[in-house]
Amino acid sequence: MSLDKKTSTDIVSGGNKTPLVIFKTKEDRNETDISKMSNFFEDYVHEMTLSIRESSHLQEIMELPIADLSVIGDVINQADIIVQGNITLLPDFENLPSDVRMKLKKGIYSIGESKQVEDNLRAVILDENGVRIKDITLKKVMNNPWNVETMRSIGNQMQMRQIYAKLSEIQEFQTYQIQRDRDRDIIVPFLDARQLVLEAATKKSEYDQMRMLKVADDRIRTAINAVYTDIETTSKCLAKKVSRPFGYFSKTPNTYMGFIADDLQIATKFVGVRLQILEYLGERETAKLVLENYQSRMLSFIEQPISKRGLSASMLMHDYFPYNDSNMDFWYNFSVEMKPALKKSMEQLKLEATDSDDKEVYFVSVEDSEDE
Repeated sequence: MSLDKKTSTDIVSGGNKTPLVIFKTKEDRNETDISKMSNFFEDYVHEMTLSIRESSHLQEIMELPIADLSVIGDVINQADIIVQGNITLLPDFENLPSDVRMKLKKGIYSIGESKQVEDNLRAVILDENGVRIKDITLKKVMNNPWNVETMRSIGNQMQMRQIYAKLSEIQEFQTYQIQRDRDRDIIVPFLDARQLVLEAATKKSEYDQMRMLKVADDRIRTAINAVYTDIETTSKCLAKKVSRPFGYFSKTPNTYMGFIADDLQIATKFVGVRLQILEYLGERETAKLVLENYQSRMLSFIEQPISKRGLSASMLMHDYFPYNDSNMDFWYNFSVEMKPALKKSMEQLKLEATDSDDKEVYFVSVEDSEDE
């Protein structure tokens, strides 16, 4: 099987497993600079969404479950999952025409309600003259134990993606030479894991695939623990440095903060990859433990005091980060936004249950207009 070609069963495939494909681009497979690799969450969420569509019973509905049509427009324009209250809207990737999306983004087309039949609340796409050209259909996903678990996995990856996106916004663009101990402890184990995943995809025997993926999981576990340790150690060094007289005026704090910003992104990316490996291996309980550990580490970074003034690592970053007009208060805003989200997710994991069972899930599709 080509590494560049995959089916919708690459991630979750029931009893008949096909090779796990995580590393798809040339940079994913060959680069050593983690920052140049993909955001592995995007394709994973896409694949899981397709697997729900293919394995679930879908019931087409005529009445919109939400009053705000702009939310449906966001699903189509962004081709992304939107959660509003207890309703989750999944983009039907195979039925979102790129030309229609482009004209919607440019404002040439708009989304409105069908007015041809009284009480018909179907959303439609209108051209520049207000003429209905496409229907928007919503198909409700009828819950079963499998797709509830899949939605939980999607939710976990979406949180990882959200954290990674926010960290990307606040990372200072700076160039520095990564020292050999970081290469040895953090980068090399991840590269080993990546190579094992790639090689596993070439094996015809499912036993060989699974064996190699378990070894890959061991390697990436080592890399994750190394980066966690580096974040903790570097944060303590930063706190110690800025507590000294005139310590802030040296270049060292900026170097420490650069390492921390990178490490946070690396950890998030590594955990995202490990969760996919564990999901593929059927190790859902282990995946839950890994996610809980990650969330705990992130929460400690945000709220655990490490300085003499009782500041957490994230607040030290806020106080001493070299802000400019374009990124003012990003670390503070990151902490404020992520703290309640992390606590809520951790609480759900501890209860070993989420409210996914009660959520309503719909696929949003764009189809040719039908006569009413």
